[in-house]
Amino acid sequence: MLLNDETTWPVDVVQYLEHYHDLFLSWALRREEYNAAPMADEDARAVAFEYDRAVYGLHDILRNYTLDGGYHCTRLTEAEIHHIASSGMQLPNKAMLCDRIQTIQDAGLLDPPVAERLRQINQADETNRAGMIWFCFYPPHIAGQGGIERLLRSWGGEALYNSHERDSLIGPILMSIGKPCLIEATVPIASFPAHTFLEVHLYRQFLINRGLQTTEPVHHENRATHPIPARSIKRIVRFEEPDFVTLTNCSIWTPPLT
Repeated sequence: MLLNDETTWPVDVVQYLEHYHDLFLSWALRREEYNAAPMADEDARAVAFEYDRAVYGLHDILRNYTLDGGYHCTRLTEAEIHHIASSGMQLPNKAMLCDRIQTIQDAGLLDPPVAERLRQINQADETNRAGMIWFCFYPPHIAGQGGIERLLRSWGGEALYNSHERDSLIGPILMSIGKPCLIEATVPIASFPAHTFLEVHLYRQFLINRGLQTTEPVHHENRATHPIPARSIKRIVRFEEPDFVTLTNCSIWTPPLT
């Protein structure tokens, strides 16, 4: 299912949203401050309980499906592109990063002292990074140059370049390895953490389709906590391909992406 295309949503998802239409609409209107009437504390708690129960119920239904149109922004060597296409995406951690660094070193792209420094200094095992693969479920250009540029300019991912991109020696080396890529995938919703904004973004899109005027966002990002199998990889879009430019708007970036 595509978040912004209701025609792709499963029947039971649409039926559930229709059943709870009034509740979700009422909640959305209060968020927009269209409904300014105060509510007694007891009534407010009852409505909040009903709303939470409806959102959790939507979560339970969505877990049976996959979310299409996910993009992972990264920089890859040709060998890594072929590996992901054939074997899928594994959950990142320090051991995996060190294996990648060793492969790059063996290919002659890193001198041993630089490779060792990269192995020693990185953020790959931090709790907010390890075991998570991030996707945006919208064309990446919506995030703007500032939102995706660093992911595409430096090899190794945020867990590596965060520690080295300003280093006068290592920063340019990371920018010289591989090429910018977008990995497009379908992601099982069951692989997302239990509490994200997917349900909210979905019912908000449902209401927008029925005329709700809202300033609240519907662009969804999420992190997969399960590996992504090869069958779920739709394509890997390389920097030199026309679709890459369309999806990123990198043709107007300053400085140019390389």
